[in-house]
Amino acid sequence: MSIIRKIPWWGWVGAVIIIVVVWQSFSGWAMSRRLYNVAIDQLREDQSSIVQQKDEWIRAREKQILDFQGEIDKIRSEKVSERAKAAESAAEVVRLREKIYELQFKIDHIIVSNDPDRIIDSLRRQGIRSIRIH
Repeated sequence: MSIIRKIPWWGWVGAVIIIVVVWQSFSGWAMSRRLYNVAIDQLREDQSSIVQQKDEWIRAREKQILDFQGEIDKIRSEKVSERAKAAESAAEVVRLREKIYELQFKIDHIIVSNDPDRIIDSLRRQGIRSIRIH
């Protein structure tokens, strides 16, 4: 007890001030650590929501890409079938032109006989029978 009485009043005031300052800095450190942890938790939540949104966006874009690939494949197959139809049509046009040329050639080189009996015999050989109208 004698030591306590030997310390002057300003020593006690200094000791109280030191204790208060240490207490304040410790509580400030604890509060800043708590706020830091809250901020880190919030940042992690924000980061996880951003990652989740990014993953959803990527999945949506991948689905779009697959849809576009399907459309591209469909259009390519349609294009191939249209080309095949165009080639068939072109072949048909060539065949019909040849037929027209052949018929035109036959028309140009038809020799009509003046003898009606000869004309009737020629028609019968071609399989055309006479039709009698009553």
